[in-house]
Amino acid sequence: MRAIGAGMSAALLVLALVGGATPAPPSELVVWSGAKPAGSTWAKMGPKGHLQVRKGAGMTPGTAALELRFDGTDWRGCGLNWKGWFPADACDDASAYTALIFHVRQETKFANANLSVVLVDNVKRAGTGASNALTVVGDGGLARIDGTWRRVVLPLGKFTQNKPLQLRRLWGIDFSHNGAPNATFHVDRIAFVVEKVAAPRFAAGPGYKASARLLPGKGHAIKDGIYGTCGLPRAKLEEYLVPITRWGGNPSSRFNWKLNVDNGAADWYFKNRGKLSARLEDSGYLKHVRDNQAFGATTYQTVPMTGWVAKDDHSYGFSVKKYGKQRGHEPGHADVGNGVGADGSHVTGNDPRDTSVPAPPEFVGEAVRFVVKHAGRADGKRAGVKYWALDNEPMLWHATHRDVFPKPLTYDRLWDRTVRYAEAIKKADPSAKVAGFCSWGWMDLYYSAADAGDDNYRTKPDFNKHGKVPLCEWFIKKCGDYKREKGKALVDVLDVHWYPQAQFKGQGPYLGKGMEVGLNELRLRSTRDLWDEKYAQESWIRNVEKAPVALLPRVKGWIAKHNPGMEVCLGEYNFGGGDNVTGGLAQAEAFGVLARERIDLAFIWHTPEGSQELAWQLFRSYDGKGGKFGDQFLPAESNHANLSVFAARRSGDGAVTVVVVNKSLSGACQLALELGKVEGALRTWRFDQDSGEKVVEVTGAARSVGGRVALTVPAASASMLVVAPARK
Repeated sequence: MRAIGAGMSAALLVLALVGGATPAPPSELVVWSGAKPAGSTWAKMGPKGHLQVRKGAGMTPGTAALELRFDGTDWRGCGLNWKGWFPADACDDASAYTALIFHVRQETKFANANLSVVLVDNVKRAGTGASNALTVVGDGGLARIDGTWRRVVLPLGKFTQNKPLQLRRLWGIDFSHNGAPNATFHVDRIAFVVEKVAAPRFAAGPGYKASARLLPGKGHAIKDGIYGTCGLPRAKLEEYLVPITRWGGNPSSRFNWKLNVDNGAADWYFKNRGKLSARLEDSGYLKHVRDNQAFGATTYQTVPMTGWVAKDDHSYGFSVKKYGKQRGHEPGHADVGNGVGADGSHVTGNDPRDTSVPAPPEFVGEAVRFVVKHAGRADGKRAGVKYWALDNEPMLWHATHRDVFPKPLTYDRLWDRTVRYAEAIKKADPSAKVAGFCSWGWMDLYYSAADAGDDNYRTKPDFNKHGKVPLCEWFIKKCGDYKREKGKALVDVLDVHWYPQAQFKGQGPYLGKGMEVGLNELRLRSTRDLWDEKYAQESWIRNVEKAPVALLPRVKGWIAKHNPGMEVCLGEYNFGGGDNVTGGLAQAEAFGVLARERIDLAFIWHTPEGSQELAWQLFRSYDGKGGKFGDQFLPAESNHANLSVFAARRSGDGAVTVVVVNKSLSGACQLALELGKVEGALRTWRFDQDSGEKVVEVTGAARSVGGRVALTVPAASASMLVVAPARK
C-alpha cells in the first residue's frame, strides 16, 4: 500500500508517562511544562526536523516552550521523551484519562499548516505504528494553527482504536509535518485529562426535498466478499460478521513463511523485521487462516513473487558503512540507511543477499501445501485459503522493493512470473483460486513500470510493443487465452487497487483530515471514481485520460470481452475521513456501489478507522444482533445528487432493507420514498453527526408502511430502513 498523489499535512507526537496508576488519579497528569522543562528531544529526519526547548517562549512569561522547526517540504518529524529514554521501563499511566491536551501556536504564517500527533509507549514490538496519528486541525478541534496560543484536545480513544498502544506505559511524544516549507511551531503544557471531546460538526444549512423509488426487477445476488477487511481485531471481525480477511500490503512481497519475518522495504529503511517462529505451525500464514476459521471467515492470502524473501529478522539493505553516506537513516541506528545517496540519487549495485534469500515458485508451492496440510483445502469442511493473491502492486516493485528488484517490470516479465507462480499454487491446491495482477492505480491499468522510463510515460515503449493494448486488458486477455488453451483457469480473479487522487488545498480524500467542507465534499464525490461514466475527473488523471475513471465498469468490460467469468476484487481501497462522519458516509456509499456493480471481493486498506466502522455496523449488524443489509440487490434510484439509495432483500426472512445516504453536509432531506409493492413493519437505524460511535435506532416501535414512506433524513447521515413482511 502507498498513498499515490496524497498530500498529508501532519506532525507526529510520541508521549511517555511516569509511574503507575493510583487509586484516585489527579484531575490531570502533566507530562511536560515550560515551567519545569525536562526530558530528551530528538529529530527524526536529521537536519530537516528539529525540536528544542526555547527559553522565554512559553505561554507564561519567563517560561519555556518546545520549539518544533521543520525545514524543507517533504515529511519531517521530531519528538520528545520527557523521561530521557532512561530507564527503559520508565513510563506514566494514562489509562484513567480520556484526552491528551496541549497548547500550540505557529511562529510562521502558513494558512493550512498542520501537525500530526502519535503517542508511543515503551513496549518493544516488531514494526512501528503503536498509535494512530491524529492531526491538530481536525482531530484536535482546531480550525487553524496561527500565532495565537490555542488549546488542542485529542481523544485517547482515537489513538488506540485498532492499535496496540499501551496507555499504562506511555513515555514520549512525536510531532511530524508534511506540507508548508520551513514551518515553526511552539508547544506548551502537555497533559492528560478527563474531558469529553466534542465530535466535530459541519455547520447547518438549508434543507432540500428529494424523491427515490425502488425499481421493478429481480435484481441480483450480492457477494458477501465485498465486506472484507485487513488487520481488524478479532472482536470487531466477529461483531461485524466479516466474511473474509486479506493478508497483504508491501510487507507480504518479502514475507518468509518459514521464519515469520518480512522486510520493511521503502516503507521502513529496507530493514527485515518480525518475530521468529520456533515452529512452522506458528508462522503468519497458518495463524491467519486459523484465526479466520475460528469464527467462520475465509482467507485471501498474498504470496511473494519478487523472487526474494527476508532471510532473518534484523538485516537491512543499505548499510552506510558498506554503500557510503546516505541522506537518511533509521532513528537511533546510523548504519541503517534509506538507500538515497548524498547526491540525492538511489544507491545502486547493492547485494540483495544483504537482506534476502531466493524465493522461487517452488517456495510458494511449498507454503500452499503446508497450509493445506494443517488447515485444510479450499474446498474442505475446514476451508483453508480460498484465494491466493500473486504479490502486491508489482508495477511498483522497482521503487518499493528496489533493494532486490531494481529493474522496472514489463508486460512480459509480469506474465512470466504470473504463469510460474500461479501454476505452483494450483499444483499444490487445485481447489484454490488465484488472484492477480494487483494493480496500484490508474497508470498501471494502462502501462507497465517500464513504460514510465526516463520520460514520465511520454514514449511508452512497452505499451507500443504490445499493440497499444492497456496492460490490464492485455493481462485479462492472456488469462483468457490460457484458459481456452489449457481448459482451466490460471488466474481466477482480477485484483485492482484504488485510492482517490483528487486534491483540495493540498489534501486528498484518503489521507486528508479536518472539517474543511470542500475536502469532505470531494471525499463523498470521489466514490464516483468506482462507477460513474459521467463523472468528470477532478485529479491529475484528467491530464492523462479525458474519460472518467469508471474503474469497475472499465475492468468488467475488458473481462466480458476477453475472459468471461473472471471474478473482480477491489484488493485495496480507502476514501479516508475517519476523523469525521464523512468517513462512514463514503464507506456506506462504497458498499452500496460494490453491491450494485456485482463485485466479488473488496478489502479496505488497512482497516476501517474512526467513523468508517459505522458503515460496517450499518450493513453487518445495525441492531447489534447481526441484522444485515440484504443479500439480493434490488434496483433503486434517487432524483438528487446528494442522496443515494441502495436496496436489497434478505433471503432469510424476506425483509427489505434500504440504505439512504444523505451526502449533504449541511442540509436535511425531506424524502418521499416509493417502495412499490413492499409492505410491512418499518424500523430505522442511523448514524449521523449526533449518534457518536454507534449506529442507533431512531424509530422506537415499528410502524406499518405500504407502498410509500415519507421521512426526514438528517444532513451527513446514513440510514438503514428495514421493512419486515407482515406475518401471515
